Amino acid sequence: MTASAVTSPQNRSRFAGKVAVVTGSGSGIGRETALAFAREGAAVIVADIDAQGAGRTVAEVEACGGRATPCTVDVGDESAVRDMVDLTVRTYGRLDVLHNNAYWAPLNRSVTETSIEEWNRTITATLTGVFLGCKHAIPAMIAGGGGAIVNTASVAALAASPRFGAYVAAKGGVVALTRSVAFDYGSAGIRCNAVAPGLIETPATEAVLADPERRAWLASKLLVGRAGQPADIANAVLYLAGEESAFMTGQTIVVDGGRLIS
Repeated sequence: MTASAVTSPQNRSRFAGKVAVVTGSGSGIGRETALAFAREGAAVIVADIDAQGAGRTVAEVEACGGRATPCTVDVGDESAVRDMVDLTVRTYGRLDVLHNNAYWAPLNRSVTETSIEEWNRTITATLTGVFLGCKHAIPAMIAGGGGAIVNTASVAALAASPRFGAYVAAKGGVVALTRSVAFDYGSAGIRCNAVAPGLIETPATEAVLADPERRAWLASKLLVGRAGQPADIANAVLYLAGEESAFMTGQTIVVDGGRLIS
């Protein structure tokens, strides 16, 4: 499958009649995933703390003939996440897919260099946000007969990266929480999986790639000869959200260009 496969016309009805919430969809991986769901027939709640970014994504969805609604949300704020789910059900009548994708993390910080404020913000946005998304989406999914949750983890959850302690810890928690949600809610028709991206070229990774030493280290680990693109992750998210993966739950798919085996 190529990075452009999510746009293929034969898949237009793959998520017809479905409703997806994508957090952190104002840019990068989230934006591409929201567009991919819309191209394949889903109505999409475009959720982001950046209202302007969410608006741009909605405009792109509508330009390709899709349906989308913007939602400004801080995923670490429980009342805001509850309102996000309420907006989804109120607008589209159901909730079928949740892609917990939003995160925040400080760059180039070892544990001793990380302030308690940076640590708390990372855990809140990157891990607590996933917990809150699951907590409030699951009842709505059960009411509609079931659903699929796809969490954005990271290869950093499976293999440490230099000076990235808070992020590594938070993403490790995402992998563990994914298994727990899958275990507790499988009998209720909820599947929960995660995708673990490697180095993906997005606005969020510009600062990482601007560091020549870190960029060289990361490039040395990429066996396919390039950094990943947001569509590489969107393809994996749609697979985990769709019927093709109906027998999968509690799993983490690594999409990293060979990083973990290099």
